[in-house]
Amino acid sequence: MKAILFDFDGVLVQSMEDHFEGWRRALEKYGIEMKPEDLYMMEGQGVRGVANEITRKYQLTVDETHDIITNKQKYYEEIKKIRFYPNLLNVLDWAQEKSLKLAVVTGGNRSRVMETLENFGLTDYFQAIITSDDVSETKPSPQPYLQAAISLQVSPEDCVVVENAPLGIRSGKSAGMHVIGITTTLNSFHLKNADIVVNDFHELLEALKKMY
Repeated sequence: MKAILFDFDGVLVQSMEDHFEGWRRALEKYGIEMKPEDLYMMEGQGVRGVANEITRKYQLTVDETHDIITNKQKYYEEIKKIRFYPNLLNVLDWAQEKSLKLAVVTGGNRSRVMETLENFGLTDYFQAIITSDDVSETKPSPQPYLQAAISLQVSPEDCVVVENAPLGIRSGKSAGMHVIGITTTLNSFHLKNADIVVNDFHELLEALKKMY
């Protein structure tokens, strides 16, 4: 293991609850009911990917889809209370002490991700930040994780991915990387395609130490 690649929402930051509330409010106008698990199963592909899935399911028009995306982002900005998970900093500090390379790999857009990392003082931990603005295909394509490996100048087999959602796990596995699932938003059943599943960041740190 030479590098650890972290998903952003639901892994580095506890934000998925706020994203869900933004989607729930935006869809309410159209009489569409969304449950938290509905969103968490689609997570990883970015706001447009989620919107496209909803569009197909409910046969919405282009204008309706655009309206939902705009309102979702507006509601999210209004309600977001970004926080991170207990023991996250212990993981990042340990990785830094061991001179492991770190990256963020997310379906989120660069401006939101950078703003959050800067506000929390986390930017300096990461040598690469791959967002939806940097790739032509989002998760579950392997492209985001492969791009991170190139940016870090490490081979995919030397990378460990930390993910909380099935699409992200698929992306990491397709990239030829070892994947750890973490049950921050979904239970272990939904993360079963990961190589290992942990329940929190304390367990994540113990798992990483064994790999190192």
